[in-house]
Formats: sequence, C-alpha cells, structure tokens
Amino acid sequence: MTALRYLILLAVGMNGLSVSAGLPPAAVSDSDARAWIHHTTPLPKEIRITGQVEVPADQVAVRVSNDADPLIQQAAKELREALGGPESAGGADGFTITLQLGGSEAEKLKQCKNADQAYRIEPAANRTGLHCVAIGPRGLYYASKTLQQLVKARLRDGRAVMPVLRVTDWPDMADRGLWGGDHSLHLRWMSDRKMNYGEHISSCRIDKDKRCSVHLGDYKRRLIDEGPIYGIQPVPVILHLEQLKGSGMFEVYPDLQGKDATDGVICFSNPKIVDLLAEWLVLWGKEPAVAEVDIWMSENMYGKQGCQCERCTGQDLSVLEARAIAKAYAKARQQLPALGLRVLSSEATEQSNPQVLKELPPEVKFWYYHSLFTYNTSRTPMIGKFQPYLIDAIKGGRWVGVCPNLVAYVGMWQPMTSATFIHGRMNEFVGKGLSGLIGYAVPRLYCCWFNTEAAAEWTWNAQGRTTREFALSYAVRQGYPDPEKFADWSEIMGEVSWDVYGSSFPAGELRDQPGKLADLLRNGKLPELGYVLWDVYGIPFGDFKTEEQLNRRFDEAARGLQLAKELGLDEYLHESLVVQGYMNAIKALYELGRVVGADGVTDKAAATRWFQAYVDGLKQAREHLPAWEKTLPGKRSDENLVQRAVDLLGDMSAGMTALAGGLGIELK
Repeated sequence: MTALRYLILLAVGMNGLSVSAGLPPAAVSDSDARAWIHHTTPLPKEIRITGQVEVPADQVAVRVSNDADPLIQQAAKELREALGGPESAGGADGFTITLQLGGSEAEKLKQCKNADQAYRIEPAANRTGLHCVAIGPRGLYYASKTLQQLVKARLRDGRAVMPVLRVTDWPDMADRGLWGGDHSLHLRWMSDRKMNYGEHISSCRIDKDKRCSVHLGDYKRRLIDEGPIYGIQPVPVILHLEQLKGSGMFEVYPDLQGKDATDGVICFSNPKIVDLLAEWLVLWGKEPAVAEVDIWMSENMYGKQGCQCERCTGQDLSVLEARAIAKAYAKARQQLPALGLRVLSSEATEQSNPQVLKELPPEVKFWYYHSLFTYNTSRTPMIGKFQPYLIDAIKGGRWVGVCPNLVAYVGMWQPMTSATFIHGRMNEFVGKGLSGLIGYAVPRLYCCWFNTEAAAEWTWNAQGRTTREFALSYAVRQGYPDPEKFADWSEIMGEVSWDVYGSSFPAGELRDQPGKLADLLRNGKLPELGYVLWDVYGIPFGDFKTEEQLNRRFDEAARGLQLAKELGLDEYLHESLVVQGYMNAIKALYELGRVVGADGVTDKAAATRWFQAYVDGLKQAREHLPAWEKTLPGKRSDENLVQRAVDLLGDMSAGMTALAGGLGIELK
C-alpha cells in the first residue's frame, strides 16, 4: 500500500460483484483506482473502488423520493448535470444511483463524528447501480459531490465510466467556511469542496422613528438567497460593537454613548443596548434561511477609554459587553426560541475571554479571533500557551471555532501556495477539538484558490492526504501538464514561503514594532534568528531558527524557481520569483548583520555585496508581483491588488539604499 491514508482495493473478478447481463464489469487496477481518486476533494475517509462499468450517460438514472428535502433534490440535480443531461429513464442495460435518507443502512453512520453530514455509498442490492444513504440531507448532498467528482473525471463522448465502490465518509470539523471577501460569489465552488458555512458583515440600523432594520447588500445577499441551495449555512454578522456609530443608535439614544469614553464606545450597562441588539437579532432570525446570527465583540479598543459611568467604572468592559449580548439573546429567543447565536472575540477581549465565556449561555457558539494571534502566518501554534481557556471550554462541551487567515498576510496581498502552512493549521485545529473554521480568504478567492481548497480538504479529513498528495491531486483536478512536478514544486516553495511570511517579511515593516529594518541594522539592533517580539512581531527572522535552516531555504528557493520554469505555468513562475526575491533579501539582511552595525562597517566588500543582494531581491519581488496578479485565474482587469506591497518594497529598498550611501557604499 502507499502512504495514502485510504484504502483502494483491486477487484479481481469483481470479488463476486456483478451487474446486469448488459453491463459486464471491468476490473480496476490499483494504480488506476488511485489516479481516479485524485479527482476527489476532500479525500473521503474510507473509499474502496472495486470495479467500473461503462454505460451511455443517458442510461444512468438518479432516484430520489418525490417529497425529498430540497438539498437532496439539489444533490440529484447536480448528479444529472454531471452526467451531461436531464433525468434518465435508465433501462435494462442502465445504471441507477439511489439517494436514500435514513433506514437501517444509515444506522452505523450515527457513530460517526458530525453524523448529520456523514454518508455511505455502496453497490445497490440488485447490483445494477449504487446506493447512497445518509442520516441528514447534507450527507446525501456530500455523497452526490463525491460521485460527481468521480463521474466528471471519466465522462467522454456521452459515455460514463461509473465507479463500483464503497465509501464511508464524514467530516472532522462541523462547520467549514469563509467570511467576507467575495466568497458569496463562489458558493457552488465552495460546496463542491464540501464547505458548508459563510458569514458576511451586515448593515444594522435604527432610524429617527426608532424603527430598526437589517440589510445585506449587493453580492453579499447571495449568501442568504443561494447559500442554502448548496448546503451552505448563511450567517449575517452584527459588526464589532464599538464600530456601530453609523447605525444611528447614538442619534436615537444619545445616552448609549459611553460617559467620558472614546467616541463610538457603548455603555453596556445601559439596557437600551440589550433592546437594540435583541431587535436586530429578531429581524435577522425572521429571514427564512437564517438560523443563526454572529455578534462580533468590540475590537479596536487599544488606547481607547470605555464608559466611565458609575455602573461601568471598575468593571471589566468585555464582561459587561458579553453580559449585554447574553441578555439580548435571551430576549430575542422569547420571540424566536430556535434562533442560534455565535459570538466572535477580539484582541480587546483576549484577557477577559475566560470570563466572557462564563457570561455566555453554553449553547452560544464561540469564534476565537485575535487580529495578531489568528491573522498571522507563523509556525507557532495558534491555540497555544495564551489560550488554555479555549481547550478547557472545548473539554467542557462548548462549541469553539477559529477565524484564521488563509493568505500570506491580511491587508497586503502576496502569493502563497503552501500546503504545508494550511495542513499545519487545520491539523492543529482538528487535533485540538475545534468545531468550526471561518477562514479569511482575501482580497479575492482567485488570489488563494489552492490554500482555500486545502483548508476544505483538511477540515474534512485532517489525516487523509499528505501535503504532497494534496498538491498532486490539485494539479490533476486543474489539468496541469505535469502533476508530479507541480507537487515537487509545491513541497519546496510551500516550505520556503511559510518561513518567509511566517517571519512577517516584508509586511511586518508596516508596523512600528520592532522598527524599520534599515534603522535596526544601522543601530545594531537587528533581531537574532528566531526572535519574535512579544510573541507577535517576527520580522525579519522569526521563523528562521538556525543558520542551517536559513541557508537551506535560500537554496530551496532557487530550486523551486527552476521547477517553476520547467512547469511552464506563469502563475507559479512569478510566484516563485516573488518568494525567491524575499528569501534572497532575508539571507542578505542576515549577512549584513555580521558586517554592519552601530559601529559602522567591518567589511566593506562584504557589505557592498549584501546591500546589493538585498535591494536586488526586493526589486525582483517588486517587479514580479504585478505580473503574478495578472496571471491569476478569474483576475479582474480593473483591479490592482498588489500595489501596497509594491510600494512597501520600494520604500524598504530606498531606506536600505540610503543607509548604504551613508556608509560610503554606492549601489547599482
């Protein structure tokens, strides 16, 4: 057997399995079965291909009960579309796929984690087709997805090669989705990868007549209107509460403005905020497709003062906020008893989160978010030494999810195709018992197709494919000319880019800590390898722990670039040139730290060489960022998403060039 963590059985003589006389079975070799399974995403937990039957596509029938749930009807519809046409009548020589909800065959699925999404596929009892069974509609929908992927892979000239197989499958994580960005324009893409969750920030307002309203505009509304069609749960968001100044609340209720507090900060001891939040919750809960609402707790409070009224002074402001949210939820449920609630934390609540969790009813689902801890690319575990309370909450039975970035850096867009990064993150989350993911895949999904699909892969089946196996299967599904070489490239450049971006390079230069790299070098304060200030600020060497690792990644970046050239795919060529440019600059900066410092230059020849290498690396990245963006599938011609990164690299290069000039070194 291979390293793949699934079972492929070679059927010799079909193991006694047969179909109707008109459909002689064919055996499937081990290698052919493996190649076929590359087309599945995510990889099913247990899959055994025991043969295949070739049949005219219009002779494949899909059967569901007439009163089936709409999602099951959609499952059947998509299967028929995958076969290239409308419903088939089947026939004596036909092949029938039956979708069945419940029954004795589904009993074993109740033992699976997230059993409502689990499913089984097996040869039909009459041996003339396949039988799909599940406990819930989503399970049958996901059975259909797996079959769609396998059927599409071998549909040619009106003939379908139908797999004869046994599958038992279920997700490791209950909720697997995205928030923000343009994800609601790609709902079918998400559902094809068995993602089932989406959030968008909504507009919540109150007018001068004290009438409340809620709204999702433009493309965001598609999440509610179309998400359920594809098994995706739409959850509207009530924005971080200190950012609701534009809602009209302070015009209608001036006393909601916190006393002696920063403008926009709410007095959470005022019962009117409970009434207002409750009304917004009810308005959203009355939307037919909305079963839950997410309230985001106050976020940007650093340096800001909370309410200083006598009821708030001396109190933990995050606890008061959580208490108001809990009261609003209780009030909303008086009208809508089935309404669910999620609450998202923030860096402002971090120190108070253990108490916040105590304030929230146990049925409230808790999203862990912290703009510094969850929006980073470091190799440091995300749920680590600062969050033992989350593990305790999970062990106590509370639903806990996480809100991480799936891209290199939030706010500055750069290429990152890294299966190792996503695999590490998702396996951490699944391993620690988290129940949900709302990934941030921005600014557009077309900037991070690979990483987002990888997140879908490993939140469903964390211990399934290795990183290389995923990259290989991705290349197969994309139709790349040399999937093996793409997998080789992915393994190398995925590791290099994770260390580069995990060290906050170059985006960490945007922050005040630890400072501009040219200034740090000038003053002899360049951080040592592996140093991360306050466990947050890692530029420039945070994830480079040893000189050996640094030099190895430097060499691997060159090797990855060579593989990209051989691949002949412009997207990955330009990505490799960007990442290698960064890696070259990091290597040069490390070497500069040996010969440049507060006392000046100790080796001018070496300093000249490495100053030049640094600015050349940044120039290479700067030139290839726009070229990379232009190659992206789905790229809109009216967008320029990398300009902030391009500008930053220009500033960094200018700063280092000025430092070199001040030291008597002229660069080309």
